Amino acid sequence: MTVLACVWIAHLSDLHLPITGRLQIREIRLKRILGLLSWLTRRQHIHQLCWLNRVMSDALSTHPNLLAITGDLTNLGALVEFQHARQWLDEQNLPPTLIVPGNHETLVREKHAKKCALWAPWLHPVAQYPRLSCLRAANVMLIGVNTARPSLPFHATGAIGRAQLDQLAACLRDARSKGLCRVVLLHHPPARNLVVWRKRLQDLQALEEVLRREGAELVLHGHSHRATATHIAGTDIPVISSSSASHAPGHDESAAGWNHIGIEQVPTGWKITMQRRFLTPTETMCASTPQHYTLSRPMPLPNA
Repeated sequence: MTVLACVWIAHLSDLHLPITGRLQIREIRLKRILGLLSWLTRRQHIHQLCWLNRVMSDALSTHPNLLAITGDLTNLGALVEFQHARQWLDEQNLPPTLIVPGNHETLVREKHAKKCALWAPWLHPVAQYPRLSCLRAANVMLIGVNTARPSLPFHATGAIGRAQLDQLAACLRDARSKGLCRVVLLHHPPARNLVVWRKRLQDLQALEEVLRREGAELVLHGHSHRATATHIAGTDIPVISSSSASHAPGHDESAAGWNHIGIEQVPTGWKITMQRRFLTPTETMCASTPQHYTLSRPMPLPNA
């Protein structure tokens, strides 16, 4: 594995690529009809491809070692949207990339094998932990957790499930024993009061227990469409969100943007630097003041 002085991650979320093409007859459901109405009346004016392309171009210009996308590339989770997203992703000349799905990818209960096949280059399943996805650059490992679940109309809740939580615990433990920096990706916020009740992560408490017990160095998420920074309750683990990468410019917290994250190993553990870059009303990219996190993590003993 290549040794890098600093591993750079570009974190984007909630791309909401424009709806093109038509739904198949068997795909029509009440929730998709409601979602389509929302897109036609409101969301298509908020999420535009020109803003997304500007954000992605800015992110790729920094030549990140890893690209982390925390869900919601689609709006209705329809097959034609997965096909469009595949085409758009293929055109981007991406670095090693890990995508975790969002609630819009799993809007209704149906078979997803064909859709997963379309995004296979960026899902990175792991034989040892088949419910997770992992991608590594040097001593940094992205660990993807799927929180996308079908929910009732007007709801956008997520859940991880016991089996995936158990695999996450084992994966975190194994990665620590190898001296890796563990960056957990999921769509729904792993913290309270970042979204309304109907959009919450249902098994948040169980996730917190796993992270408090096994540890992690960073958690990245989306879903809220706001750039925020907090911690996993009772720990020093930073929790970083990105706004929607296609959102209209305006307010700094919600304007289309991405997170530029640098991870460096230091004698006491890990040094993480995070800077948000976002689109201004003049459609130029602006950078926030960098945030710095120093995590004291004793290196594991040999054969730990």
